[in-house]
Amino acid sequence: MNFNIPKNYFHDKSILALMSANGALVIVTIANVLFNVDTENNVSIISYRQSRAIQVSGPTSELYQFAIFALLVTVVSAVLSIKLYAHRRHLSISILGLNIVSLVLCLVVFNALTRTL
Repeated sequence: MNFNIPKNYFHDKSILALMSANGALVIVTIANVLFNVDTENNVSIISYRQSRAIQVSGPTSELYQFAIFALLVTVVSAVLSIKLYAHRRHLSISILGLNIVSLVLCLVVFNALTRTL
């Protein structure tokens, strides 16, 4: 597998801004997960449906998957962005922008699960 970074990739201001935003959001997401998982309590709400008043409980270790998801999605989007930059700059920028949306949704869903009830 040949992995060449295009010459102008890190000179593009849009790419740098989006990569910085992605990096900051990954750090915030991982820190939020690590600091807000209640390790004293072995059981946590994994899913909650308000309309039916059903809540499914599970081990708190499953909540660490949000941090793994954030890291994995960011690495994959960065690699895709680097690969596509030479051919389609706008697609590379949109991949990084959509990663920001997915990281924000990851934060919202994690906070909704941990702050319920």
